[in-house]
Amino acid sequence: MGIYTDQMFNLSGAVVTTLTAMNFGVGSTAGAYAPQLNGRLLKVSCILVPQAATSLAQHGRVELSQTNWKPNLFRFPLAGFGLATAPQLYGGSIAVQDFPVDMPVQTDWAITGQVVYPGTAPVTPTILVVGTFSG
Repeated sequence: MGIYTDQMFNLSGAVVTTLTAMNFGVGSTAGAYAPQLNGRLLKVSCILVPQAATSLAQHGRVELSQTNWKPNLFRFPLAGFGLATAPQLYGGSIAVQDFPVDMPVQTDWAITGQVVYPGTAPVTPTILVVGTFSG
């Protein structure tokens, strides 16, 4: 068994003030993510970044669900950013928030991902959700 990371979800430029399905993997189509190997999802990393100087996302939440997990829904609150004038976010570094989960995964157990920026009037944020797996 080894450890690997994979981009599970992404969503760019969407003004989402209600829960919205994210694109799976690195693609541009909303849908569920399937792990590459059977094993465990050890950690979820959420990366929230602006696309332009006028971007804004004060806070958000990522939700991942899988019917075989107990609990079957995880909610990850995210710190956001104000207007992204130069230098961008935190002096140019990437805003990554890590969450330990340690849940079983299988290639035939699809994981659903949604994101929301409630009440923040988001403007062109980008969210990437990366999983750290053992398999």
